[in-house]
Parts: sequence; structure tokens; C-alpha cells
Amino acid sequence: MKRIIGFCFCALLAVSSASLAQTTASPAGHWEGSIAVPSMELKVLIDLALDSGGKWIGDIDIPAQRVTDMPLKGISVSGSAVAFELKIGPGEPKFNGKLSEDGTTISGDFTQAGNSLPFTLKRTGEAKVFVASKNPELPAGYVGKWEGTLETMGGKLRLVFHLANKEGSADGTIDSLDQGAMGIPIDEISVTNGSIRISVHVVAGSYTGKLSEDGKTLTGEWSQGGGTLPLVLTKATT
Repeated sequence: MKRIIGFCFCALLAVSSASLAQTTASPAGHWEGSIAVPSMELKVLIDLALDSGGKWIGDIDIPAQRVTDMPLKGISVSGSAVAFELKIGPGEPKFNGKLSEDGTTISGDFTQAGNSLPFTLKRTGEAKVFVASKNPELPAGYVGKWEGTLETMGGKLRLVFHLANKEGSADGTIDSLDQGAMGIPIDEISVTNGSIRISVHVVAGSYTGKLSEDGKTLTGEWSQGGGTLPLVLTKATT
């Protein structure tokens, strides 16, 4: 498994649905527990909540992999069945859980790439789901698909930045092709004096780059875990 300045973009988790007994308890809250992977317990922290429109939102922390506030998708609650997935992660990782009658635990099976492992979560407080702030729109020259390669101690990592304007706000994702991690969410994007700054909250990383005069390259640095590496991004033509 390759790592990028102390963080592994891949090997993330998720959850899918299960139908079990009815319950009046709600899974909204902050949950802490672990997945019983071979030879160790992989600690996870999960926040589940309802937004102002009554839609389930959530995120997950995986301390051992330096993953923070990774957004969840496909969250569903039906009776005591609780289901959710990570936005990224190889092998279709999924959690299928059951909320206890007293609402204090969620337990079930975690599956990934055909493997199944038990997990248990305990409620420890109120949910604090990370919600990214709205960014100013990007100038047209920065919108598009940008490709580059990080030269790390563990080898080369090909990265693709997708930058766009969506609903009046700059938005984007990063693909780490060699780690099979696609759609890593970008949280903050700003442009000042021809330089762009990108913040990726989930991996505690950031990128700062200067746009060339011809608008074809961004030359800058990727920072993460107290270190920096040079990263040149080239704008894709398609």
C-alpha cells in the first residue's frame, strides 16, 4: 500500500443497508468503536445527523489511516437497520448494522472485496458532522481537469484534480490513481494574485500552485503531515 506524506488515500470504509427489527431510538449522534480486522482492532469514529431538510448526513474518522471527517453517502435508516457508505474506498466497503433497542450501540458486519468482519459502535455524544464552507467561484482559467505526479519515498503517485464551479461555489475532487482512491473531496479553494490554494480536510493536506502565463500548468507544492513535495499539474485537453 503506497502512502502520501504519512497518509494512505486508499483502504477506506463504507456501509450499506440491512433490514432488521423496528426501534424508536435514533442513530443520530457521535459513535466510537472498531472493526475486528485480522490481528488488530481498527478504530473508527462516526457522526450521523439530520440536516435542516431532514436528510441524513455523516462522516467517519479512521485515526490509524489519518482520515478525518470523510463524508458518508447512502445513509439509510429503517427501523433498527442503519446503513451508510464512504464516498471513496476500493472493494465496495460497506457496513450493515443494527441499532440496539436502547439506542446505545450499533453492531453488524463490515464487508469489503468479498470479505466480512464484525464491527461494534458505541454512542458517546452528540454528532458533529463536518460541513465544508462555500467558496468563491473560480476564475475560468482554473476550471478543468489537472494531472500531475508526486515523487514520494514510497514511489510515484499519479493525481488528478477536478476543479469546477457548482451552484455558485468553487468545488472539486482529487483522484489518486495508483491507490484506487477516487473522488477525494476538496473543501476550500481560493485564488489570489494568480495562485490557487486547495485544502483537503479529510487528509489534512493542501496544495498551493501558481498558474503559468499560458494557463496550461500549475507549479507548486503539496503539503501534508508536516512535509512538502513539489507538484506540477498540467491542464488536460479533454
